Amino acid sequence: MFAMRRFAAAMGLLAGLTFATPGLTGADEADRQVELKKGDRILFFGDSLTYLAGKEEPKKNVTKGYVRIVQETLDRTHKDLGIQVDWVATGGHTVPDLVKRLDKDVLPRRPTIVVIQIGCNDARRISPETFRSSLEELIDRLQKERIQVIQCTLTSVGEKHDGTNKDDPKLEEFAEIQCQVIKAKNVPFNDLRKAFVAYWKANNPENKANGILTYDGNHWNDAGHRFVAEQMLKRFK
Repeated sequence: MFAMRRFAAAMGLLAGLTFATPGLTGADEADRQVELKKGDRILFFGDSLTYLAGKEEPKKNVTKGYVRIVQETLDRTHKDLGIQVDWVATGGHTVPDLVKRLDKDVLPRRPTIVVIQIGCNDARRISPETFRSSLEELIDRLQKERIQVIQCTLTSVGEKHDGTNKDDPKLEEFAEIQCQVIKAKNVPFNDLRKAFVAYWKANNPENKANGILTYDGNHWNDAGHRFVAEQMLKRFK
């Protein structure tokens, strides 16, 4: 009888608890942060969006890319940790290209955190199946090296907020694949696609195709780099 009462009490306690399921891309997962440690080396890995983020584009009125903003911010807010920020990126690259670059261009830099920002080229150039399998391979290989991965969803090819940009259907399909892989691999993520759409709805009343966060619908302008840097910094504790 005593054992039965203990069991009933335990079941009542369990009924009152809420359990978080690993890998869900819900609100809790979206808010997951990576705690920064002394000597961390953060590497941003991607295509032209990240390539341009480590430099200036005077002709496009971009005074500072998001990689530099992140580095300068962490230097100021976490100066005691000595965090290094770097980037490896090439214009036009897709996830299969990133996989090919790992051994030569990424692993020798010995990053402790890799932020993957990719997808717009993939959505217009490769199959969903290749995209998924390559992204899974990329994350698996980084995790095998005990590197913390943060995965970003893709951003834009056109800034209209009503879903009428020509490439929106493909972009949404590939962003959903990214979310599925993020869930399966249980990695922290940065939902840039969602953040961009929300920003356009609030700040693009004329539904312009560019000029809000990008200068051509895809590549980020000064405001875009500041916005992306803000989103990236939210992922670090």
